[in-house]
Amino acid sequence: MKKHTITEWGRCAPKAYLSNGLIGFRVGKNAFGDITGLMSGFTTYRYTIQGLADIPAPCISFSYKNSGVRPEIRSQSYDFSNGEFTTEAVLNCDGTSVSVTYTQFCSRTSPTLFIGTVKAVGDISEPLKLVLNYEINDHKETVAELKCEAPYPDPNVTSRFDGKCHAISADRTTDAGIAYRFFGSYSDKHYLGEMMSSVTLNTCGEPVHIVTSYVSGLMHSEPYNQAQRLLTLAEWTGIETLAEKNRQAWAKLWESRVVVDCDDEKWQDAIDASYFYLMSSASEFSPISVPPFGLSEDGYDGHCFWDTESFMFMAPLFCAPTVAKSMLKYRFDRLDAARNNASLNGYRGIQFPWQSGITGSEVTPPWATSAGEQHVNFDVALAFDGYARVHNDPVFVKDVVLPVIFGVCEWIESRVEKTDRGYEILHITGIDEGHDDVNNDFYSNTMAVKLLRSGSEYSVKFGYGEQTRWLEIADNMYVNFFEDGVAGQYDGADRNTGLTPLMSYFPYGYTNGTESDLATLKSMVYDRDIIGQCFYPMQSGYLGIFPAWLGDREFSLKVYEAGSLNFFCQPFYACTESSILDPEDRIAPRYHLRTSFITGRGSLLSGLIMGLTKMCPWKGSVDAPVDEWFGENIVLPEGWRKLTVGHITLRGKEYRLEAEHGAKRAKLIEL
Repeated sequence: MKKHTITEWGRCAPKAYLSNGLIGFRVGKNAFGDITGLMSGFTTYRYTIQGLADIPAPCISFSYKNSGVRPEIRSQSYDFSNGEFTTEAVLNCDGTSVSVTYTQFCSRTSPTLFIGTVKAVGDISEPLKLVLNYEINDHKETVAELKCEAPYPDPNVTSRFDGKCHAISADRTTDAGIAYRFFGSYSDKHYLGEMMSSVTLNTCGEPVHIVTSYVSGLMHSEPYNQAQRLLTLAEWTGIETLAEKNRQAWAKLWESRVVVDCDDEKWQDAIDASYFYLMSSASEFSPISVPPFGLSEDGYDGHCFWDTESFMFMAPLFCAPTVAKSMLKYRFDRLDAARNNASLNGYRGIQFPWQSGITGSEVTPPWATSAGEQHVNFDVALAFDGYARVHNDPVFVKDVVLPVIFGVCEWIESRVEKTDRGYEILHITGIDEGHDDVNNDFYSNTMAVKLLRSGSEYSVKFGYGEQTRWLEIADNMYVNFFEDGVAGQYDGADRNTGLTPLMSYFPYGYTNGTESDLATLKSMVYDRDIIGQCFYPMQSGYLGIFPAWLGDREFSLKVYEAGSLNFFCQPFYACTESSILDPEDRIAPRYHLRTSFITGRGSLLSGLIMGLTKMCPWKGSVDAPVDEWFGENIVLPEGWRKLTVGHITLRGKEYRLEAEHGAKRAKLIEL
């Protein structure tokens, strides 16, 4: 993995995104003061909608001879191998230069900790002071109150913190605890009040560590006290040890690195950035799953959509199972809300909301599309089904997976309507939000069939017997095709409308076992504007697999370039929500500036790990042998010779996955 280093900043260079899935920060060119932070579970209501609230972030200033000294930033480096972000600067201290290095990272192993290390080198005659202040730089209105606490004044009492506070959100529905402490080489420490302290730096290069612990009230009843306790554990562990543990955790994740053997290194840079930002945003410790922008900004209010299960979930499913399990736990822990949502809509079973927040209730803004976005139910249930198939943990499957799949199957049973054409799903919004309130959305109907069949299989497997009603609906579900066998996006759709039926084929392995599969793929790839769709998020990251499936390497590469490379921007390969190179400017300019769109990164990775390798766990029965998941005839985009996933876990065994262009099948090599 590269360490991305820059010495020049573009006029609109986006801030770097640092996160571990529990806490997240955007750090600008002046990393000492230009920083904003968010935390999973810390929210407030703005305009009647639940959204993320900002957390106080550590801001540093310098003083020499009682005058402020502004750092001159020389370079910044982001090391994707371990998540460490380093800023090099120079201070002009009365004509003498002092070099300052500031390294920041969010710990993966002690997830409440944000650790910053300052080193100063320079031959100066007077003390150089570092002043630390915790500020909310962007949305101050999201926090109503900061109840600050100073360290104990008695020198005989060890405070084990240098400042802490209780943050209360603007609507007073959530809270958070923040505590900080200095470690390392410094002198003359003073608490200046209101989460503000100063120390005198040693300018011989000895480190000063600023360790901040952030605890959500969603996870602890006294978050401010727990934040202090976790600083004590950090002291016992040691800051250098914490940094090494963080590096080791990242090294473990990078064992699953997706590597493309080709001559153009831009592809590896894009793939590595995708994996890095996805794994930065996904954590087994977060109380809330992954929203579209992670914890990089308040885009979409920090809500969880179908993005999580349909795009972000796939790479952790194979490469980081504990992270994937945590994503499912978020949904499972909110089943009561899903049951209530189904009841409110007049259905049985469970219905997951289009936008989900802390409670799991529907939190979509009422002026936005939401009522018909019920395909999220299939998306979530398919993720549970996929985990059961890939990891085959019988206790987890029985206790967690079955309640979800059975609940969604019960919902489907009450949702469908019987007509002379069979069973239909009427008045729904499919993946294509541009066509609202349609009947028999292809993706929704085919995924309903898949889940009903899986639900009956699980029922038999765990001794509850065959679910004949579910199977009857599955056998008679109406699915829309044109006369030549090409899939229609929904009833009444023009044959050139949309590409969303492709999502039934990938990642979920839909087939009707006839020539219509091939007819549909050819129509979608060649008769519809597949390149035009590449300027939009979601499917764009993996659309290139479909020309590859048709043996068209040249067009596959072209689609991959349009659907992936055009979303990255410098300086640190952040990813926009929509293409920044749309020649017809069909995307609103505001989207060009919104970076760290994690959904798109998951889309690219899922297509590489499963699409180009032709691996589909959803094929066949729930207990189908792993060998049956793999299709034949590997075709990679033009110039790509081989695709390797360094480490995946399938049913308790560890493998390396290799797909070589021209091979009959991908290889699983047991580790």
